[in-house]
Amino acid sequence: MMSERKTQVESAPAGAAQQPSLAAAARHFAVEQIWRRIRNYGPSVVVDILVVTAAFEVATMLRFVETSTMRREMHDLLPTNLAVGCIYALISYLFGLHRRLWRYASLREGLALAQAVTVMTVLVTALDLIFQHDLRAIPLGIVIAGGMLSYLFLGFVKLLPRLFLTRNALRADDSTKHVLIVGAGAAGAALAARLLSAPHEYQTVAFLDDDPNKWRRRIHNTQIVGPISSLSEAVTRYAVDVIAIAIPSASRERISEIINLCQQTDASIKIAHGVHEMVDGQADPLHLREVNIADLLGREVVPLKTDEARSILRDKTVLVTGAAGSIGSELCRQLVSYGPHAVVALDNNETGLFDLAESLRGQEHADRLPLRIGDITSHVQMSRLFSAVKPDLIFHAAAYKHVPLLEGHPDQAIRTNVLGTYELCNLARDHRVGTFVFVSTDKAADPVNVLGASKRAGELVVQTLAQAPDSATKFCAVRFGNVIGSRGSVVPTFLKQIEAGGPITVTDPGVTRYFMTIPEACGLVIVTASIADKGGLFILDMGEPVSIADVAVKMIRLRGLRVGQDVPIVYTGLRPGEKMHEVLASPTEELLPTRQGKIFKVAYNGDTILESELARRVERLQTVLAAEDPRILHDELFAAIRTPVHA
Repeated sequence: MMSERKTQVESAPAGAAQQPSLAAAARHFAVEQIWRRIRNYGPSVVVDILVVTAAFEVATMLRFVETSTMRREMHDLLPTNLAVGCIYALISYLFGLHRRLWRYASLREGLALAQAVTVMTVLVTALDLIFQHDLRAIPLGIVIAGGMLSYLFLGFVKLLPRLFLTRNALRADDSTKHVLIVGAGAAGAALAARLLSAPHEYQTVAFLDDDPNKWRRRIHNTQIVGPISSLSEAVTRYAVDVIAIAIPSASRERISEIINLCQQTDASIKIAHGVHEMVDGQADPLHLREVNIADLLGREVVPLKTDEARSILRDKTVLVTGAAGSIGSELCRQLVSYGPHAVVALDNNETGLFDLAESLRGQEHADRLPLRIGDITSHVQMSRLFSAVKPDLIFHAAAYKHVPLLEGHPDQAIRTNVLGTYELCNLARDHRVGTFVFVSTDKAADPVNVLGASKRAGELVVQTLAQAPDSATKFCAVRFGNVIGSRGSVVPTFLKQIEAGGPITVTDPGVTRYFMTIPEACGLVIVTASIADKGGLFILDMGEPVSIADVAVKMIRLRGLRVGQDVPIVYTGLRPGEKMHEVLASPTEELLPTRQGKIFKVAYNGDTILESELARRVERLQTVLAAEDPRILHDELFAAIRTPVHA
């Protein structure tokens, strides 16, 4: 007992000592916060008090200007007017006006200031009326006039930094770039306003717009000089360095037309983001981005998500092979947004899978992307995977895709693109997978190279199994052309060559290719899965073929460089397996429209084989894989894709 009491007595002073220390820390924190606010906002509060007091003093003077009591009234009401200034300072602080940077003031700041002044005027009027029998300090006319003058005086004082900023913008030096804004709408006006914040970097010299009612009018003191068709003359007249296209509502075709006009000049070309991106702060500080190849192609991006796609994907397990590639990774990103149970990302490239997961980190449903390292040519690995994840849908994008490389390695094309696809299809059927989508290529139409033949073989597998009457799986293939930005695509290759100063290497002046953006292609592949009622072969609408030489020229000009002088173009000749022009469908394939305008179905015309014949050909390819002569493998691969129509 004695020891317990002693312990209690000894511990009491310690607890008592802690309480003062906590109280001291709290006082120190409070004082520090108060001092920080005084230091940051004190000068602004003092200025507001003085400005409002001055405004009410002027209102008092105007009220009694023709009377002999004017000086006495101004003197007597000075303390009251000073109190009104303090009331406004409190309201302004509560409204957060002291935390705004007025050098970047806009209409939003003007409205906030008006609200604060209105609240002050109403509050002072109410107090004046409530205490009118005891002490009516300020006549009602002075209160109203003082409120109006306060708004004018405060607006002038707070906008002084903005006025100086604008004045400095007019004093551009020799290093300032002259900007011509194409589009005198909301986006163009917002861009011009933002460019004023960088007066020594950019100066807006003119606007162009096709609306004749806007011609000769001014936006931020810059004239709208004429229609967009006069772009070349305007660039010369105003010594334009940068052309900024600010028409977010324009169609892709119209943007492409404007870019073609811009490329007839030596000015660099940029595109402004939309107004909403500017307001929300999602865009670049000056809201300009480089023109990309998608802008040049002028493709309209169709709405990709459909209710049908949502219905087949929601709460389902989806397997994506080749998930580390350009197509596979984008498929994963889009599929996750449909709210599936899981999107299983399969690839043998661990770094690519890691990068995919990192790109989705923090996004909604990112936890629904399990990663699996595996080889689609391994029967044991794939059997275990199917048993473990039990996929409802499969998007098969894993493949070797580089034409010249596969010409020298037909064994790898057969093993992965043909046998791997056949193995996955059989596993899908055995595990009663709902839908199997095979990602193909336009090189499979009348193939002349190993890649095309191996992909056509994959299509043949899918088409044959799609006709099987006893299959619970819908097998379909989706064929499309080149995608912009994929690995090995000409676009990133050209960009690297331009950055290096050239030369840009093009195989032939007349070579053409189909192009589509990766997001659009993947979105349409997903939609195809939802409309493939009976499976089969589908082809995406790729628009018109594009000249590769023209793409090279346009990309050089987009950087404000000159073709031949700054960056030369060298023609190297077609590489092994390459064609001058790709086609999306062979002459024997009839295209039928679907309920999705950008997707066509290939009509069944007997251009398939029996499943028993398919199995025999696959077995033959497995046997000849041991051959070391690429020519034998090449011939056997092309023999395997012969059909009754082509026989």
